[in-house]
Amino acid sequence: MEDKLPQYPKDKQISYIVHLNSKTPFELYLDDNLVDWEWRSGFNKSVELNPFLLNNGTHILKIRFSPPESNEDKLIHPTDIIADKNVKWNLYFVKLKKDDAGPLGYEGKIDYPSSELPIIAPPANVPVWEQEFKVEVAGLPYKLKGWSDGEDLSKLDQKVLEKEAFTYFNNLRNLLNDGKVKEFMALNKTNDFETSVSNYDNQEQYDEDYRENVELLTKKCKGNMQSIDNYVMKLYGHGKILRLEIPQGKYKHWSALMSDSKKYGKSSWGIMVYRHKGSKDFVIIRK
Repeated sequence: MEDKLPQYPKDKQISYIVHLNSKTPFELYLDDNLVDWEWRSGFNKSVELNPFLLNNGTHILKIRFSPPESNEDKLIHPTDIIADKNVKWNLYFVKLKKDDAGPLGYEGKIDYPSSELPIIAPPANVPVWEQEFKVEVAGLPYKLKGWSDGEDLSKLDQKVLEKEAFTYFNNLRNLLNDGKVKEFMALNKTNDFETSVSNYDNQEQYDEDYRENVELLTKKCKGNMQSIDNYVMKLYGHGKILRLEIPQGKYKHWSALMSDSKKYGKSSWGIMVYRHKGSKDFVIIRK
């Protein structure tokens, strides 16, 4: 690392989490960044937001529901979101403190009533159903640069941009396929550093994660990377972040960087990139 990881006292290690109960496939966005999704029906999960929270202030959280697989008309019905007063899908925006000794890695319990974001049902059957919420973030001890100085890629020639992005992603694919994992990891240093800051990792954790990632990528990727021939270019973060992702099917939203081996099966190596204003070089900024 070029910079030393900052260390924050335990009482300053604030984490923001979205907790979701739903039987409806969903996509979760924070400030126009796709941070999580599910295409299966029926789940209960928590999603850490810190890696996508560059600083304190007002942020926009959006949930987009898709029709359950069982709906033959391919539409979301009002009862898919709220079946009755006792059976409905819930979304919670939660502020917690890190605590490695806690059973879930956090201090205390979730105050569900005060952290609930009210989900409402659509007025009629619709193809998709989404809601946006303004959420306030306070108490984060860090401020990340992230993609804040990134170029608005939506203003560029999209065909030229896609060609440049493919070249970059294909180079990453070749590095992994050739087993040049440390070269690949070097290109991830900005993302790894900022993510570690947002997760409050110490140097020992950072070094251990690095060793484990090198080992994992070597085992799964060397000689097993698939060709990048089924993808769509998507822009997020109000045009500042770019992904090449699988466009449809059971792997929709998976990164186009995919490995497939007889021993380990299919794996997707999520990569989000941006470019400094005035630069032609992509930088990996998140996964």
